[in-house]
Amino acid sequence: MADFTKQDVLALAGERSYGRGVQYVDSVEELEADDVAIYAEVQGGDLYRVRLTLRDGLDGECDCPYGEDGNFCKHCVAVALAYLYAREHGEEIRRRPDLRPYLETLDHGALVELLLEASQTDRRLRHRLEDRASPRSRRRS
Repeated sequence: MADFTKQDVLALAGERSYGRGVQYVDSVEELEADDVAIYAEVQGGDLYRVRLTLRDGLDGECDCPYGEDGNFCKHCVAVALAYLYAREHGEEIRRRPDLRPYLETLDHGALVELLLEASQTDRRLRHRLEDRASPRSRRRS
C-alpha cells in the first residue's frame, strides 16, 4: 500500500520525534492496512491509536496530545517504522476488514447501542458525537 522511506518519516517528524519514535517500535500493536491507510496502536503511558495515510505524501494522525495538535508524533514514527520493517522482512501485514457490509445489516437500535458503547471507551468518538449533538451544531446542518 504505502510507499515511503525512513527519510520521509524523519523529514516529517523531525529529529526529536523520530528518535523518540524509534524507541517505541516494539510497542506497536495491531498493525494493519487497507487501500488507503495504515493503522496501529502504540502502548506508551497510555494506548494511542495511529492512522497513517499517503495522499500528497506521508501524513499521520494520533490521539496523543502532541498528535492531536497536528504533529507527526513519536507514535506515528513508531508505526511507520514498524510498517517499513514488516514490509522489508516479508512479514504479513494484516488486511483491515471492511465493516460496511456488516454494519449495513444492523437495525437502527443496534447501531445506536454500538455507537454509545464505543463512545464510552473512545474519547475522540465521544467528543465528535457531543459536538454533533450540540444545538449550535444542529443549526448549522
